[in-house]
Formats: sequence, C-alpha cells, structure tokens
Amino acid sequence: MRDTLDPLNHKGHDGHEGKIKGKPFVQLVSFVLKVFSLENIWAFILFLIVITLIVFTTDSSPVWIYQGF
Repeated sequence: MRDTLDPLNHKGHDGHEGKIKGKPFVQLVSFVLKVFSLENIWAFILFLIVITLIVFTTDSSPVWIYQGF
C-alpha cells in the first residue's frame, strides 16, 4: 500500500491493452499484412463480382411492387 501512494515508486497505468511492444510502424505493417491476406482478397473479389451481377441484372423498376395499384 505504501508503494502505491508514493509517487516516486508508482509504475503508472498500462491501460486496457497493456504496453505497446515494438515500433508503431512495424505494428502497422503487420496489421496491413493481416488485413490484406490472400483469403481476404479473394473474399473482396467475390463480393465485387456479386455486387456487379446484382447491379447489371436488375431491372430499372420492379413491376411486382406496382401490381396492386
């Protein structure tokens, strides 16, 4: 308890995630490599193909919405 109240021996608070290990640039590069993995790139390409198919295969206005009027 005495060490906790003494400002000279206080170690500080590391925060929720603890201290950052390594350099920030190295962490940024490792994060980018995790985000742009081969699996994520293929998932993004598949997403773009599906969106392109939806855009080009839909009609300008759906007729079934206006059938009751």
